[in-house]
Order: sequence, then C-alpha cells, then structure tokens
Amino acid sequence: MDNSDSYLAAIRPLLGRALSGLDAEPTSPTHGSFDRTWWCWKFTDFSATRFQEGAHLLGWLASSPRSPAPVEARGRMTELAGGALRFWTRLQHSDGSFDEAYPFERSLAATAFTGFYLGIALERIRDRVDQATELKTLSSIERGATWLANNGEHHGILSNHLAASAAALQVAGDVVGTDKFKAARDRYLGVIYKHQHPDEGWMKEYGGADPGYQSHGMFYLAEIERRTGDKELFGRLIRASDFVSWFAHPDGSLGGEYASRGTKFAYPAAFEMLAARVPSSAAVAKHMRERLSAGRGVGAREMDAWNQFPLLNNLLFAADAAGDLSHAAELPWRTRGAVAVFADAGLAIANANNRIVAMGGQMGGSVKLFEMTGALIYEDCGYAVASPNGFVVSQGEGRCQIETDHERLLHADVETAFRGIPSMRFDPWRFVAFRLFTTTLGRFPAVSRWLKDLLVATLIRKKRSHPGRLHRRISVAKDGKITIEDRITGVSGAPIPVPRHVPFHMGSSRYADFEDWCGAHVACKPAKPLSDGSQEPPTYHRHIALP
Repeated sequence: MDNSDSYLAAIRPLLGRALSGLDAEPTSPTHGSFDRTWWCWKFTDFSATRFQEGAHLLGWLASSPRSPAPVEARGRMTELAGGALRFWTRLQHSDGSFDEAYPFERSLAATAFTGFYLGIALERIRDRVDQATELKTLSSIERGATWLANNGEHHGILSNHLAASAAALQVAGDVVGTDKFKAARDRYLGVIYKHQHPDEGWMKEYGGADPGYQSHGMFYLAEIERRTGDKELFGRLIRASDFVSWFAHPDGSLGGEYASRGTKFAYPAAFEMLAARVPSSAAVAKHMRERLSAGRGVGAREMDAWNQFPLLNNLLFAADAAGDLSHAAELPWRTRGAVAVFADAGLAIANANNRIVAMGGQMGGSVKLFEMTGALIYEDCGYAVASPNGFVVSQGEGRCQIETDHERLLHADVETAFRGIPSMRFDPWRFVAFRLFTTTLGRFPAVSRWLKDLLVATLIRKKRSHPGRLHRRISVAKDGKITIEDRITGVSGAPIPVPRHVPFHMGSSRYADFEDWCGAHVACKPAKPLSDGSQEPPTYHRHIALP
C-alpha cells in the first residue's frame, strides 16, 4: 500500500465537482473562471477570486506523478490551468490586490492565498504553458506580492492569514527569481512569532487558540520551512504541532466549538511534511490518515464552495508529502489518565478511563466528550436565553481557572457573562445599499479599509452585554466520572441548553460529518429554578453526572 493511498482515495471522488466549477469553453468571455455561481448560474455580480485556487488543482493534475489523470489528458489539464491563470490576472486591481467577498475589497486573504496557490501552479507547469501566459502570470504574482509587502492584516491577529501572506511572498520570490520580498515575508513571520504562546505553542486566531485553523496556518509555514530550512521557524512548528496533537479528536475533528474560532476541520499537509522530523506531527498524520480512511472528520467532502479548494489543495500537498509512518507514536491523549492544561488558551483535555473530554474555559466552559472509537457521548456549549433584542448566550467573556491535582484529572471553575450574538443578514435593500457603496466610495483604498474594519467590528468584535451570568464547575475524576455543576443568575427567561453553538460570525465553523450531525448520545438537560418563583429573576441550577 502506497503511503499516499488514503489521500488519493479521498481526492478522487471530489475531482468532478471541483472541476465543474471551471468555465472551460474556449468561446466564453469568462473562460478560466472557477466561480460557477457567477459565470454559469449568473446569480452574482462578480467572480470571487478565491475560487481561482482551483488552478493549483489543475496544475497538480497536469504534473504530479500521483495524478489520476491519464497521461494523454495531462496536456488538457495544462491548457485549462493556463486559462485559470489568465483569468486570475484579469481580476487583479491596479494596485496588485484582489477581492474576496465583495468588489473593491482589496482583501489580504484573497491576495495571499491565491498568490500562493497560483504561484505554485505556475511552478508546476511553467515549462508547459505558452510564454504569454507565463509572463502575464509572473507579472500578477509580482504585483500581488508587492501589495502584500506594502500592506498587512489590520483588523486582528489571524495567524493563518499571516502565514499565507508570508508563504505567498516566499513563493513569489522563488518563482519570479528575486530576494526583494524576504524582508516583508519576515515581517509577517515576526507578527506570528510575537503572538505564538512561548510555552503552550498555539498561534493566535482573533485573540485565542483554535486547533483547526492552526492546522491550516501551519501548512504555509511548513512550506516556507521546506523551501528555506529556517531553524527558528522549524522550532516554532514543533511547538505548534505538539499543541495540535492534543486536540486531534477520536472522530477526526480538530478542536471544535470550545476553541477561539469554533472550527474543527483538519488540514493534514503540514503534519505529513514534518512527520519524518517531528514526533507529534507523525502521530497527527497517522491519526488523520486513519480517520480519513474511515470516512470520519471534517474535511474537503464536508466543505461548501468557499472552503472546497483550500481543503482539496491541502490533500494534494499531503499526498505528495506522505511518507512511512510505521515509526509514528500514538497521540498523547490515547494514554489512560493523560491530561494537558493550556491555561493561557483556556483549553484542557484528558483521557478519563478511555473517554476523551475536551473543554474550553474561555468559551463559557464548553465541553465535548468522546469514546475512543470517535463516538460523541456528550457536548455542551452552555445556554441561550431569549431577550427583547434577540438571543443571548453564556459563551461570553469571564474568568476561567483549570487545574489538575492528585485527586482529579481536571477541575475547571468558569464564571462567564451572557452576550448577544450577531444576527445581521442581507436583505435586498441592504444588499443594494452595500453594493452601491462598495462600487462608488468603496473604490478608494482608505474607504475600503474602513469598511472592512467596520464589518469585522459588527460581525466579530461587537459584544452586546447582558446581566446574565453562568458559574460552571467541571470535574473529571480519575475513574472517568464527569460532573458539571451550573448556576445561572441575572436572566429573565428560562435558559435553553445549547449542545453545539458558535456565538460569532465565522464562515469556516459549523461544518460536520454525517455522524457528527446526528448529535451526541446523551442530551443536554435544562436547568431548573432554585426558588419557588418569589425571587425575580430566579436563579437556575443544573447538575449533570456522566458515569
């Protein structure tokens, strides 16, 4: 059995759908666009740049020795890749940037991610495409890298975006043949390093740790390390891998609703690329292969169109990097009694009598409990309460203390405020106003940046306060018994238990495989009022014991 077989088996069924996004007709004025909703359905008003990452898939199909494309079809794949590259260059603004979500956005993410993938696509087929396509693509890569060098991520610390930007600059320098982007690459890396926890290993994603997103960001860093041999970067990747290895769950997910961004997808490529040199990466890679072969986890088949190519392309890199994992150790949580507390991240995990409990103290004490087989026994993200301005939830900011001692594997004491959740959606009038703004005043870079900051503040950072409080104590005994004790005050309505919930805008969260959609075996029970009704508002209490 080839080391890449599990990845190739996962890739093959996805190819038809992925390639059907491409406008492949040579007579079409939009030949090369991968945004099918735009060019085929004609439901939207611009071709979103991120879909052009499909050009890398075509480049891989045309060039990789593991490509399932017949030899006689490689030339066609090269031609189609050339068309996708040329169309990408048409989407670029005069300043070198690209749009992701709306016209004139000038998105760092779109510029970085597409620059990285289309730069490598060109590397793969450079000796096969016509000179005009090569030169035009090189020009766009260089202009995009120049924009990245002169700009940055201004609305938060998103390590996966910063890593993609650094990698795009590295690839641009390699493919163009210049060292002029190295200083900018190192500036992006420096921001990641500054915000990586020195002891716990996690990389910041909007103020906290998110194992799913970290697996994504690590891939771009691993590719830079592969190309440069950077020793400092390698050391940071080791610490990052050690952190992620604790949160590669039995069901194949990475992290979950208890983490800072609520993602639980798994990007395997970084771990395959590091496996020969980093024991924790070998353990994660082995686990991901096993879960992928079993059809479990949150991967490319669970993705919508917006995350289809990032996950699928990652599988391609994983397939190319896959090596012998017969030496790989088991993940650290597989040992009975194993426990890890990442206090500054507010995360903890333990093997309680061969059941895996993971918790996020900074997400209101959210909890997930798995069997070693991957079956989800229990999940609990706290409570929601209806208010005049919409629901509020107990996943707000607060105090979190997690510790372990000789009597208990874990004990967590969490006190958190209820918070409002964003409910903004577009309707026709809002959309018309938004599009008029972005295509008029939004054309100016300073206005575009202001608008992006406003959207982030509205959808992600805005936190509507509420007097409700949740005090939660979680205890995990060495014999496997788990208790959750809740006390809720300051709420005017009955708290509704929410097994699974993400309290903010995050397009890359809320994915799950079918088994996960079926839910946990044990349901969340409602809290009951302590008083006889004379107290207003009442105090609610709930005690759960999971034997």
